Amino acid sequence: MAEIFKYLTKALGKEEERVWKWIAVLGILGAAIEIFSFIVTVFWIPAVLEDHPSAGKFQALGVLFLFLLQMVLELYRCKISNHFLYHGAQKLSVKVYELFAKEDLEHHNQKSVMQALAMVRSDTTKSIGMILSCVDVGVHILTVLGYILILTAISSWFGLLGSMLVIALAAGIFAWYCVRMEAYGEKCRRYEIKANSQITLGYGIFEEMKIAGDMEPVLQKYYAASLDHARIQGEYSYKNDFIKVVMNLWMKAVMLVLLAFLFFVGPDMEALIPVTAYVSVLSRMMPAAYTIVGGMNNVRYSRNSFEALKECLDRYTELKEKEKEIQGIRQKKITLENGLFIRNLTFGYHRKEKIFQNASMEIPAGSSAAVIGVSGIGKTTFLSLAIGLLKPQEGEILYDDYDVVSQTDGNGNCKADIGDIVSYIPQTVYMNGETVRNNVALFADEAAIDDARVEECLKCAQVWEDVARMPEGIHTLISERGTTISGGQRQRIALARALYKDFELLIMDEATAALDMETEKAVIDSIRQVRKNKTLLIVTHHMSLANECDIIYKIQNQKLIRVK
Repeated sequence: MAEIFKYLTKALGKEEERVWKWIAVLGILGAAIEIFSFIVTVFWIPAVLEDHPSAGKFQALGVLFLFLLQMVLELYRCKISNHFLYHGAQKLSVKVYELFAKEDLEHHNQKSVMQALAMVRSDTTKSIGMILSCVDVGVHILTVLGYILILTAISSWFGLLGSMLVIALAAGIFAWYCVRMEAYGEKCRRYEIKANSQITLGYGIFEEMKIAGDMEPVLQKYYAASLDHARIQGEYSYKNDFIKVVMNLWMKAVMLVLLAFLFFVGPDMEALIPVTAYVSVLSRMMPAAYTIVGGMNNVRYSRNSFEALKECLDRYTELKEKEKEIQGIRQKKITLENGLFIRNLTFGYHRKEKIFQNASMEIPAGSSAAVIGVSGIGKTTFLSLAIGLLKPQEGEILYDDYDVVSQTDGNGNCKADIGDIVSYIPQTVYMNGETVRNNVALFADEAAIDDARVEECLKCAQVWEDVARMPEGIHTLISERGTTISGGQRQRIALARALYKDFELLIMDEATAALDMETEKAVIDSIRQVRKNKTLLIVTHHMSLANECDIIYKIQNQKLIRVK
């Protein structure tokens, strides 16, 4: 637990470090006031009332003031704890989100959307909650130690014996349940991701589900996943309640045994005062002991979320270190005056069979090239390699003299941004749920959007007439999945987005697949007219479109074979 606490607090900034330390100080102050108030109430005031009855009123007012002060401190501690929890989680989530935005494609493809969402949102919140649990455990350990001293002072070895019984109970319960709590946490996280995935699936296959007319299998899968999630959450909550009940009953049993023992040996009435104090101390110690066990169980319960977050933060640290390393490297302005040259390309995912083996191709600047091949042959993988999203095991990918693979040119090491000259349209088109205008100028600042240029790009993409008929033209809202527009309109708006950006090379991955041949040809003609002398690289299964290009390469037998 100490290692987890140290790692998480180190991952936060100096501001958060000051906050959690202040939370701990407030907790210790509150515990000290509680213990001091108890001592005054149980021992000092009765003694004062016995000797000076009138003076006891002032002591009683002093105790009331301490109670009010403790309440104020506790409310303030709750306020800053909640602020720390959610703002700390937000800062960690930004780091994880940045990692996901900058990581390589292979890491990106290893997780689903729901897994990424769990890491960015719930794992960060649970991990910050672990810090607060650790602080609470530390504060209440000090509180319990204070009460142990009081018990020992009240009844010597008998008080120490009672304290040891409480500690033994707490330790035994934690040892018994700690492994189970971690298992609950792992299952709860897994079932939550599974249930959320079923919700996403329901939206993704809505049309197919409606046409099929049988929604029962989909509903049953969500029912099963959500039921498992609810069951695990219920079991975890029940175990916590069970621990609380057992510890309270144990406390009462200890007190009853103590009273029975004292009355059995026949104490005089004066002995009842320390007995009352003893019982009061035990009743206060037990909630503190329960908080310790509950906090430690929460750490165990959230451990899987921590492990997932730790893996992300470790990679984030590596990412930042690499960014620092390349800060001093020469910045190159990438060009495409000669063309794109791929030489001796070899690539395979992990240790699987190679997709490419010594494959080569040339695309002169200003030309248009199509890449064809059967489904699953590696066309999209080829594009990911060409733009640097994947790293080949061997080979060169040259934009003029800049090698994307080794990040060098004729003068040695350098760095360059492919995005300065490349515009890319992927197979799956995403809309951000805002206006047509904002979707076309997706990567531009709101204030810098050129409406005339948006219109020009929409015309080039052969979709301007459709947009002009929309209720608010380019200011019409569309849904995140683009469901308020047709598939063809969605692809053409994505094409307009790519055209809005200044580029030398336009790469399209089946970007016109939803268009009819006539519209597809009109789109390509428009691109040529509006973006003269630009280079086009198109992956397509439409031979009619491929034949419109100057060059055609076919992926076959792990090679790039020029067929035109």
